[in-house]
Amino acid sequence: MKTLVTKRLILRDLKFSDLVGLFTYARKSTIGPSAGWKPHETIEETAKILRMLIHEEEVWAITLKEKDEIIGTIGLHVRNFENALANQKEIGYVLDDTYWGMGLMPEAVECVLSYAFGELELSKVLCGHYTGNTQSKRVIEKTGFHPTHIEQREHFDHTMIDVQMYEMTREEFIKGAYHDKSKT
Repeated sequence: MKTLVTKRLILRDLKFSDLVGLFTYARKSTIGPSAGWKPHETIEETAKILRMLIHEEEVWAITLKEKDEIIGTIGLHVRNFENALANQKEIGYVLDDTYWGMGLMPEAVECVLSYAFGELELSKVLCGHYTGNTQSKRVIEKTGFHPTHIEQREHFDHTMIDVQMYEMTREEFIKGAYHDKSKT
């Protein structure tokens, strides 16, 4: 994957040396459940997931420029056959709660959108959040996505949960819909 750089962040390939950092935040009860996965119970569990993510090559590690330690991940995923045919992907992200509220995730999302539309030439990028995840909702709204529908997805505990879905087209991105609305 191409390394992406923002004002404060480096989005780079995941590597196995990210294991301890990933486990440190993935085991927190405040992180996984709001993104649809259970907190990691062992470092071995994290190692299996990290190997899978490295192999799939759809997810970047989020690091601060001054320190090459993973503080989150962000990825572009083809969730189903229809998305592949429509030249669209779904963006997903997670950030260690130590770094919440600093504007880092909108910065990372805007960078990935620029890559998605500029270099990958995607037609559309989708995004969603569990209806109770207000932090993710703010990121999505700040980065210019517009709501489309609510769908149900299976949560890690096998219950069904409502996900508010959003999208942004390439045309909307080009017109500037991605600018952080909190800055205007």
